[in-house]
Order: sequence, then C-alpha cells, then structure tokens
Amino acid sequence: MRPKSESNCLEAGGVLIPYDPAIITPPIKHAIEFGYFEAEEAAQLPHIISPDDIVLDIGAGIGFISTLISRLAERVISVEANPDLLPFMGKLHQINGVENAERLNVVLGDAEAGMATFYQRADFWMGSLAKGPNPYKSTISVPKMGLNILLKKERVTLIVCDIEGAESFLFAHAELCRVDRVYLELHDHITGLKGVAAVFSAMAARGFSYDPRYSSGAIVLFRRVEQEETLRSYARL
Repeated sequence: MRPKSESNCLEAGGVLIPYDPAIITPPIKHAIEFGYFEAEEAAQLPHIISPDDIVLDIGAGIGFISTLISRLAERVISVEANPDLLPFMGKLHQINGVENAERLNVVLGDAEAGMATFYQRADFWMGSLAKGPNPYKSTISVPKMGLNILLKKERVTLIVCDIEGAESFLFAHAELCRVDRVYLELHDHITGLKGVAAVFSAMAARGFSYDPRYSSGAIVLFRRVEQEETLRSYARL
C-alpha cells in the first residue's frame, strides 16, 4: 500500500516519518531533511530483496528500513531493543500502509531467556548494548530471545542488521540454515578492526562470502556461496 497523506510528517525515500521531537532529535531531523538518513543502506535493498523473502530486520529503530523492506518482501520481522521506539515504529508503519511487518522488543543472541541491559542515548541511533564509547543517558532492561529460535520459527531467508557494534558477536553461534544473505552495517569505531574480523570469520565459517557488488564502505552484504555457482560476465564499460 502507498503511504497515506499525513500532516506534521517528514519524508525520506518515499517513507513518511512522523515528526516527534522526543524521537526525531535535531541531528536525526537534519539527516532526514538533507537526504542521508539510512540512505546508503536503503539504496541497495531493491537489488538484494526478492518478493518471496522473509526478512529479519535487527536494530529496526523507527521502522524506516523495515517499511522499505515491506514493499519488496513477503514479510518482515522488525526487532528493536529500545522499547521507547516501538510505539513510534507502529505509527510509522501504519501511516505508510505497512501490513506485513511484525514488531518485537527483544535483544537477540544465544540466550533464550533473561534480560539484557540496553544503553539509551539522546539520539536513538546511538543506543546500544555497549556502555561506551559515547555517553549514555539511561539504561533499561530488555527481554532476551534466542536468535536461532527466531530464525527457525519464522523461516528467515535474509537478515538486515544495524546494531551498533553487537554484530561483532551476534553471529558467533548463528544457525543460518535457510538464510542466504546477511546485509549489515559494521561499526569499527565501537568494535575496532578485531570486531570487523570477527564478523567476517563468522560469515566465512557458515559458507558466506563478502559480496562487493552490493556493499559500500561499512555497509556490507554477505551471500552464501553456491557450490555450483556460475560466474556471470559483466558488460564492458
């Protein structure tokens, strides 16, 4: 469905974003108005997603990326650790006509139960499971959920992930049986190059390769390597 007309909304990439200054702080508003809010990540989605995909969007934030995903995929599961963003995400999905998204307020990992500490920051896009390096304004306990349980239950085929450094350990024990693409943002300013190496090692151990065709800087696509892969010729420039 196309977005509804809504007053007091900003717009980015064809997505209406309700303007609530408690969530859309000045730096985030500036990014939306000047066209660079999640733009690099969003640009490759049409090239990566198939109509029959079931997509797990980890670190869904306000629901901008999951709205774009919903227009391309069969279904999207939007996982966000910050509980303050869930009502906003629900409203954003509603005014953009999103009907094939599920929203979960959990922290994914190895543990199937328990609680995790989430560090909230003034700008929501800086919130994370890490105490540093940036100052935080408050902490909140968030329920844990097993990543492998969710992947199996929902029959996920594609993972999109932006989790402020937690990507360095999230996939250490991931069972990516049905998943054949992982599209994520690296955060070397939090994890260092050691954390980047951990991501690449975890992906390689599961039969995934870095795909330079749809990667850009810290936004990277890992794709499962097919044993009978046929190389495609590229058009000459």
